Amino acid sequence: MTEGPCGYYPERATRNRMLSDENHEFSQAQITRILNKGYRRYGPDYYRTFCRGCRECTPYRVLVERFKPGRRFRRVLARNAACEITWAEPKASQEKFELYVRYQLSRHKNFGDATILSIRQELAVAMIRQMYMNPQSSLELTVRESGQVLAFATFDVTDDSLSAVYSVFEPDVPERSLGTLNILLALQQVKKLGLKYLNLGLYLENHPKMSYKANFGPAEVYQGFRWKSKQ
Repeated sequence: MTEGPCGYYPERATRNRMLSDENHEFSQAQITRILNKGYRRYGPDYYRTFCRGCRECTPYRVLVERFKPGRRFRRVLARNAACEITWAEPKASQEKFELYVRYQLSRHKNFGDATILSIRQELAVAMIRQMYMNPQSSLELTVRESGQVLAFATFDVTDDSLSAVYSVFEPDVPERSLGTLNILLALQQVKKLGLKYLNLGLYLENHPKMSYKANFGPAEVYQGFRWKSKQ
């Protein structure tokens, strides 16, 4: 069990149960069982929250066969219809790293007085561990327009789902709704692969950056050591 500051609520502490697969020796069947028990993956490590006094982090998966995109989602797909979509083995590039840096600086990270060089060094390590230390079956979604990478995301492939690892998109074009596009494209890919679920990771109902997942349903949440319908 590991403990540390919470990444969502800095005033709280987090406690995680960890499994490690440093050499990526877990089979796809083993990964399926682990993720279906509510674990998430970061690099070679699988973790599940067991925090004292807080149960807000809830694994969330979309029932893909029953998902029907509404008007807003259809507009997102139409707005980005000219994009080139590829699914392939995850592969890092300088262009993806520059986008990753812009995304982190705009949305998530507070680096205080750190120099730009130290920030880039920290983010380079984070991106490789977060998105490119994967099991062999993982896939990367890349969205390009006129040859330029607008978004990319890493997913684990299990026996019954695509499981989102991390998603990055161009922060300077919010009108394109590229984060939503990544999810919609993943839902389409789940159907193409003949799988049941899109696992979107942790859902936090009251957190402004994590509550959006409730827009994608019908869905199930992992509570009380079992999956149940999201009400």
